[in-house]
Amino acid sequence: MTAKIITIIFVVLLISMESPTTTLAQHTQDMREMKEMPMMKSDRPVAVLHCEPVDIMAGKPETITISIKDSTGKPEKGLTTTHDKIMHVVIASRDFSVFSHIHPEDFGPITDEMKTTGQYSVRYTFPKSGRYIVGIDFGVKDWSYSKHFVIDVGGGPEMGVPVQDFSLHKKFDDYDVTLTTVPESITAGKETTLIYNFAKDGTPVTDFEPYIAAFMHVAVISTDFKQFIHEHGFVTGMPMMEMGGHHMMDEMSLPSAFGPEIKVAVTFPAAGVYKIFGEVKHKGKVIVTNFMVEVK
Repeated sequence: MTAKIITIIFVVLLISMESPTTTLAQHTQDMREMKEMPMMKSDRPVAVLHCEPVDIMAGKPETITISIKDSTGKPEKGLTTTHDKIMHVVIASRDFSVFSHIHPEDFGPITDEMKTTGQYSVRYTFPKSGRYIVGIDFGVKDWSYSKHFVIDVGGGPEMGVPVQDFSLHKKFDDYDVTLTTVPESITAGKETTLIYNFAKDGTPVTDFEPYIAAFMHVAVISTDFKQFIHEHGFVTGMPMMEMGGHHMMDEMSLPSAFGPEIKVAVTFPAAGVYKIFGEVKHKGKVIVTNFMVEVK
């Protein structure tokens, strides 16, 4: 590794200001389409990723600390809770065999010191060597931001290579899941609706329960690791609101049971192949789905 701490700067209009060859952590554009964003480029927050130990090895516990700074370089003290958490951290391996969705709250309470310093940590043990994406999703003063880092993990065992599988009907545990898209052909820069339908033992599942204050959590990752989106599901008939230019549900309006259909609005920013991880909760159990789509 050539760097120990990488500073990630949010940019406007999906333009990357850093080299795409950064190995420890690389900056990519804000994945979500920002509509009428009131902040100028110079007002955007800055995210810094630091790992301890710095030399990340497979099978050994790692502390990942993410610092959020304001545009002047001072700790950002205005983080707001979104979907019950101060920050959502998504980790996935390059071969997509590893996926985790964790939060600082999973490892202890959010303290005044964290809020003052703008530093939030999670702990994770990477199971394989190779390349990983670490995506973060957080809110500052009622605006939502999504960023990601790319890190390399040493040691072993080594991960495989990603396998392309565009099947849109799969079985996860005991659940039959079908994914359709509207429009059927996905185009970069245009909003696409992902429609999930769930059945178990041939019967539609109608009693899903909210998971982390959402109908569904979805992580969209391009296979080249240049794009990351964290979105949330909605169901027909429920009102939607905009936060930071992103579709999200009013967290206060979630019903206690819903299904079998859950929708997710996504705008893919660039052409390519994407892996889509979805998380729903049924009878106290989290079901993780994964599909692959091609974007023209």
